[in-house]
Amino acid sequence: MKGSDQYLHDLTRPPSATKYLAEAWRRREFAVLVPAQDLRAQNMGTVLGQLWHLVNPILLVGVYFLIFGVVLDTSRGVENFLGFLIIGVVLFHLTQRAVQDAAVCISRNLGLIRSVQFPRILLPVAAVNGQTAAFMPALLLALISVLVTGERPTLRWLALPAVLVAQFVFNLGAALIVARIGALIADLQQLLPHFFRLVFYASGVIFSVEAFISSPGWRRAFAVNPIYDILSCARWCLLGEPVDVWAVVGLMVWAIVLPVVGFWFFLRSEQRLGA
Repeated sequence: MKGSDQYLHDLTRPPSATKYLAEAWRRREFAVLVPAQDLRAQNMGTVLGQLWHLVNPILLVGVYFLIFGVVLDTSRGVENFLGFLIIGVVLFHLTQRAVQDAAVCISRNLGLIRSVQFPRILLPVAAVNGQTAAFMPALLLALISVLVTGERPTLRWLALPAVLVAQFVFNLGAALIVARIGALIADLQQLLPHFFRLVFYASGVIFSVEAFISSPGWRRAFAVNPIYDILSCARWCLLGEPVDVWAVVGLMVWAIVLPVVGFWFFLRSEQRLGA
C-alpha cells in the first residue's frame, strides 16, 4: 500500500511519523466535530444547561476567594487579588480538565477503536480541543473580571494569545502521555485528581510565590513547574505582576519539548492502544 493508507495496513511495527501525521491531518474533522457534539450534549438535562461552563468557574473563584482571600488572607503582596485568583483558577482548571479527560479517552472509545481503524492520536487531541472550547466562556469571564477590578488593557495584553497557545500545546503533550498510560493503567484516572491537588498548591494558584518564598533559589525552582510558568506569564500580561525570566524560559521549553516527547511516547504503542 502507498500513501497515507499504508499505516492502516501495517500492524507489525509503529507507523511512520510523517505518514501517521498526514493521515491524522486528513481526518482532522474528527478532532473538531466530536468534541463540539460532546460540548453541546453536556449539561443538557440541567436547568442552566451550557451556562454551567460559566457558572462553575464563578463558584470556584467565589469559594477560593472566601477561604484564601478573606479567611486565611493569602492575598499579601498582590494588589488585585481577585483578578490574580481568577486567572489562576481558570487557567489551572483548563489544564487539569484537559489532562484528566485525555486519561480516559482510549478506554471511553474502545468500541470505536475496535470497529474502525483510524489514527488514535485524534482521541487525545479531541479531548484537549473539547476542554479548550469549554474554557472559552471562563476566559471571557476572566477578562471581564480583570477589567471590572480596575485593570486596563496595555500592550502586555497582546502577549496573552502566545501564553494561551503555549498552554494549549503543553496540554496536548501532557494529554498524549496520559492517554497512553491511562489506556494501560486504568487506575490513573483515580490518581490524577490527587496529583492535581498537589500541583494546585505548588503552582501559586491562590498565593503569590514572590510574597511567600524569599529564597531566589526556591523561586527559580518553581519555574520547573509548567503550571506556575503559565500562570506567571498570564498574570504579567493581564495584571502587570512581576515574572521571573526563568518562568518565561520554562514555559517556552515545556511548550516545545513536551508535545514532541508526548507524540513519540504515544506513537510507540499507538497500534496496541485499545486492542
